[in-house]
Amino acid sequence: MPKFSSPSETLEQYITPSDIAADMLWLAYMASDLSSKLILDLGCGTGRLSYGAALLEANHVVCVDIDYDALGEARDFLEPRVSVPVSFIAGDVRESIPLREVRTCTVVMNPPFGVHLRGADVDFIRAALSICRTVYSLHKVSKGLFSVLSRVARESGSTFEVVKLFEFPVRWFLPKHRRKVHYVKTVLVRFKRKYEETSQIKG
Repeated sequence: MPKFSSPSETLEQYITPSDIAADMLWLAYMASDLSSKLILDLGCGTGRLSYGAALLEANHVVCVDIDYDALGEARDFLEPRVSVPVSFIAGDVRESIPLREVRTCTVVMNPPFGVHLRGADVDFIRAALSICRTVYSLHKVSKGLFSVLSRVARESGSTFEVVKLFEFPVRWFLPKHRRKVHYVKTVLVRFKRKYEETSQIKG
């Protein structure tokens, strides 16, 4: 898989390790949330989760990212390698994306951890739940994280569960970094929203 050609610290463009990506996708697949479904990868980067979803029998994959260069790298890699339709949308997930609510879709994403973009991780969840009823999302474990996730679940009429904990390696890519790799405790959570015709996700 391609790496970011010029990774942005502000956008928190950390590559999802292949073993963590594989675990995320396999867990979704085994829960019947991937096969034969429309899959959204919000903040797709160069398309690692999108590629895995396509290999695991998704019937359509949608890649969304604010970074045109990363989205182009994802397109160049995916289009010649997958047999399912893949769409590419350039847009800011935190503002608005041109996607309507779909009952049978699943979001699988590794959003920004919210270190540089405060609240970005929660904004991504709200955006995901406004489109799909099922969301798998990876988050940095921090004080108050689970109370925030519980509040978002209540606001959206959803339940959420902890699926798996990971030690996420953030590898050196900036001159200021002192270590080649720094491990961050992360958690994969699964949201499941009840369908309501007039459901609204609070901002």
